[in-house]
Amino acid sequence: MASTTVSSILRARQAYCIQICEKQTLEHGIAYYCDRFAPSPEANQFREVITEDPDHFEAAFDEAESWYSQHNLTCLRWAPAAGQPTDLVAGFLEGKGFKARSMTAMALSEWVDLAPDPSVRILPARAMRPALRATFQSGDPDVSDAELAADELNERLDDPHLDVSVAMVASAPAGRGGLHEVGDIGRILVPSVPPAFRDSQVARSLLAHSLALAKRLTMRTICACVDTDDSEGRTLLEEAGFAADGTIVEFERITHGQP
Repeated sequence: MASTTVSSILRARQAYCIQICEKQTLEHGIAYYCDRFAPSPEANQFREVITEDPDHFEAAFDEAESWYSQHNLTCLRWAPAAGQPTDLVAGFLEGKGFKARSMTAMALSEWVDLAPDPSVRILPARAMRPALRATFQSGDPDVSDAELAADELNERLDDPHLDVSVAMVASAPAGRGGLHEVGDIGRILVPSVPPAFRDSQVARSLLAHSLALAKRLTMRTICACVDTDDSEGRTLLEEAGFAADGTIVEFERITHGQP
């Protein structure tokens, strides 16, 4: 059984996909797709896949491959449904050119005063689109294609349930973060900070801003997820009162970088 935190994150991630994607329910899962962002795993992925019966793996794979091919697209990510096992399907998908990506689900367990740095200005991304774009770096481990990732996020900014912020240090864009509201779930977009500012308090200030907004909105569940090997991101969240509560495993084609 998936934890409440894992289920909340998966629900929020689906809602995030819908902001730029169309979707089609298939027999073995839901195809999310967007030809405008064809190279992006975020925009072309097979979600809610049932993975508990190995006898169905080949049929599910063939169904997804055929459907995306018919639409001149490529399925770039598999996301099992909440509570589904991933160990058996991992071996199957590795043989099909996919690689597992493990993420730690984290839930806010206590409110902590992060004391943001007053020298860091936090501004709404909707009014700072060029600055937001400047926070995407080609060397960012979370971004395989900086321009594509920036375009995707800019496409989402007009959604009233997504509050993205840009940190400015003096006149320089220094990072981005945000809060995605899905019903009574508040999913923190973990701050991303270019290398030049990672020794500063930018990430802490962005996270403090997002948490303050979530507190004002009285969100019932406040959650976030980080790659399991991202010790820096996990430490930042733990210092803010988050605790690990489960693991999310998804699969991406190894011929494409991480989103």
